[in-house]
Amino acid sequence: MSNTINFETASQVTLQNGLRILLCHTPNANESFVSMAVRAGHFYDPKDCQGLAHLLEHTLFMGSRHLPKPNAINGFIEQQGGSINAWTGTEYANYHFNCRGDALAQALPAFADMLRQPLFKKEALQNEIQSINAEFEFKRKDDLRRLYQIHKETCNPAHPFSKFSVGNSDTFSQHSIEQLKGRLREMHGTFYCAKNMCLCIASPMPFEQLRALAAQCFGSLHEGELADDNWPPLYTQEQLQIQININPLQSAKRMIVTFSLPALQNNYKTKPLNYISHLIGDEGEGSLLAYLKQQDWALNLIAGSGIEGDKFKDFNVSFQLTQKGLENKERIIEALFSYIALIKNATSEQWRFQEKAQLNALALEYEENVKALSLVTEYAQHQFIFSPEEMPLLRSTIGDYDEYVLKSALGYFSPENMRLKIISKDVKTTKVCAFYAAEYDVQKLDSQFVEQLRKPQFIEALSLPPPNPYLGKEYHLVLPESGFNVPNKLMDSGDFRFWFAQDQQFHSPKGDIYISFDTKDFSNSLAAVAAKRIWLGALNDYLQAKYYRAEIAGLHYRIYGHQAGFTLHTRGFTNQQPLLASQLLDAVFNYTPDLKAFEHHRSLQIQSLHNSLLNKPTNRLFSRLSVLIQRNTQAPVELLDVIENVTYSQLIALKESAFERYFVEAFMHGNWTSDEANTFCETLKTACARKGGAPLSRAVSKLPVGESLYHEVNCEHDDAAVVLYLQAPSASQNDTALCMVLEQMLAAPFFNALRTEQQLGYIVGTGYVPHNQHPGMAFYIQSPLAGPKQLLEAMTTFLYEQLNEIEFYRFYWPTIQQNLVKQLEERDLTLSMKSQRLWVSLGTQDLAFNRNTLLAQCIRSLTFEDIQHYADQLAKRERCGELILYSKGKFDGIEMRKKRMISSISDFKQQIPYY
Repeated sequence: MSNTINFETASQVTLQNGLRILLCHTPNANESFVSMAVRAGHFYDPKDCQGLAHLLEHTLFMGSRHLPKPNAINGFIEQQGGSINAWTGTEYANYHFNCRGDALAQALPAFADMLRQPLFKKEALQNEIQSINAEFEFKRKDDLRRLYQIHKETCNPAHPFSKFSVGNSDTFSQHSIEQLKGRLREMHGTFYCAKNMCLCIASPMPFEQLRALAAQCFGSLHEGELADDNWPPLYTQEQLQIQININPLQSAKRMIVTFSLPALQNNYKTKPLNYISHLIGDEGEGSLLAYLKQQDWALNLIAGSGIEGDKFKDFNVSFQLTQKGLENKERIIEALFSYIALIKNATSEQWRFQEKAQLNALALEYEENVKALSLVTEYAQHQFIFSPEEMPLLRSTIGDYDEYVLKSALGYFSPENMRLKIISKDVKTTKVCAFYAAEYDVQKLDSQFVEQLRKPQFIEALSLPPPNPYLGKEYHLVLPESGFNVPNKLMDSGDFRFWFAQDQQFHSPKGDIYISFDTKDFSNSLAAVAAKRIWLGALNDYLQAKYYRAEIAGLHYRIYGHQAGFTLHTRGFTNQQPLLASQLLDAVFNYTPDLKAFEHHRSLQIQSLHNSLLNKPTNRLFSRLSVLIQRNTQAPVELLDVIENVTYSQLIALKESAFERYFVEAFMHGNWTSDEANTFCETLKTACARKGGAPLSRAVSKLPVGESLYHEVNCEHDDAAVVLYLQAPSASQNDTALCMVLEQMLAAPFFNALRTEQQLGYIVGTGYVPHNQHPGMAFYIQSPLAGPKQLLEAMTTFLYEQLNEIEFYRFYWPTIQQNLVKQLEERDLTLSMKSQRLWVSLGTQDLAFNRNTLLAQCIRSLTFEDIQHYADQLAKRERCGELILYSKGKFDGIEMRKKRMISSISDFKQQIPYY
């Protein structure tokens, strides 16, 4: 079954009330996808009640005429095998869900009821104000959110982008609850009407039935009017040619050059911004980024992002700078304009445009992992901008070469049309932004510098990319061979193991190659792991410019560390992939960073580790959970103490010793013949001449049953957070199945009780959390309102109550069982997903490759009495290991006996038994 949506065959209908609906019949799909776009984003907030659109989005989930209980719509959609969500953006709000293909007739009326007939109950409204405030507090120390607010304060105050979009308790408390109810009803009545909404549905339901169902559900929407979108310019002339200095919380050195454009992203025929960002964002030899790296000025460059709307677009060129780059920012900007001049002078070179069109065509023809719900959401909104005739063309590749369009677009890339942001702890600031207390300063760019940029200096090292050598002329499929539809072991010499499977499912000219190295000398100490991180950073940096052309031609690679060593993974088109893997492998063995590269990447690793300590509390706790449970995983705080003292000679010695003895396991899966696989196997074996190692274990801590262990994580955040982790007693199918079932059973009630009802925090949830395939489940909360002791008490009270009253869930058990079995039995959606699943199976010795099938059978065979027995054992603390991680924030910590506190990670790992 495939959830692929072909919008070329979609049909738009307009109901009598004016509602536009795009219907996509997907006969081979097993799911339905629905999205409603409403032109009612935060741009339409009243000036005296900013955040109202966001609050309205929240309150629509708090009960409607036919589903009056808070979050009842969530539970109802989950019973139909799906989920529902929403967001509020600048111009639009969007509500979307998925469900089983045969459940749309039940789900769509409930969705329509939620949108048409919300109840706006007083108590629910008060709760959602608290939720939004908790969301606001959660993001107060988020540098992106702080940057966004400064952006609002430095744009045209007459443009609605300048409004405070989130809302918080302060903005809402200026109005009584009754007044807010009135405002919400007014906004809902004005904007949630047929002419101001657009619906998109993709479903296996036959087209005429789909049309009739949509008309039945939404035909009674009142007609209303399309909301006005005639805004003033996003920036006044005084707000261009300015420099904004921003002091971040994290250690960062960034520069963002912004060009203010009309909505050129809506030119779907020529797609000029796609072409321009492709060239500015090039990372190959001769590119702007390669030049900046050679000067030691920049680490990274991203071109094309930025806020956009139906009638405006910011085109950002964002640089991650070095300290030297920060000191030479004017020269970087001049280099950018020098490169833009090259692009402007090359608009007549039609082959460049055609090559980009071919790259786009390949990406579209063979794209994987298309998120159907995201596409449906996108197309619901497209109906506000594009005609029915244009809709089928929106996902087409660049087709129409038009030099005039390209030159017109490039005309906006001028110094007069530029804004500049410098983000660094070294800048001087004079202002503090509202709501987030971020420090910044605004100053006019020097007129002489702007004049200089009009005629930038020619830089000999800069050049536009040559024709892409990795772009194939044809991509053919090999003939299927019997016996190779599952991994076959082509070679096993004790220290070298090679597997091959042929793709006989997706019929795509793609594949994956995994090559994993277990090497003791890269994993047996903190110093070894620190050295490995520096080496991998330097290696990837060295390879970036060399193989960027392969990346954009659909040949991707990653070289990343794991618990026992590192892995080289290539994926994409198969015709040149073994050659690419061999070239990368040669670099793995033979590349040694020089002293300058070593010092540079050690500095980057130190900065990265420091910044990780500023992550949000829940993220820090889950990261530390992995460290405590997995023997060969290290904490950033531990590595920081070591990495600063790693020397260049240590790195060289460790790299040499690591490649003296190692174990290799490789897997090749995709559009290759067995002869091609055998040839590559021999090539790989020859390259890995030394080997001589053995597989290293991925041991998992064995937590004690019946008594919780506690571990405090210090965070640079005022919020408190708690993670309660329950570890299953074994990795058997039965323990895994029961763990998955109970987590699913408690997920929604836990969220409703602790977030919706008790309002303890914005981040509340549960998760099935295995480590190296050993099952476990986690319950977590992050709160600006309560300390860790209160949060833990609320969590344990909830668990004891629910586990002792598990009979309540008997009614829901068949649905939970059905949904879990469905998830486990779903076929792989993409070739890469299948490759990854098979690779994981090889790593866990699941050599029958049927773990999910057996788990589904196990869940199908469970009785509710099995679950009752499991819940009873959990309530009596006779079943699972227990670990509680917490961050106290601005509150008091948890007092506990010393023997139950984990104060030293290394001592804990030395003393704890392992599975």
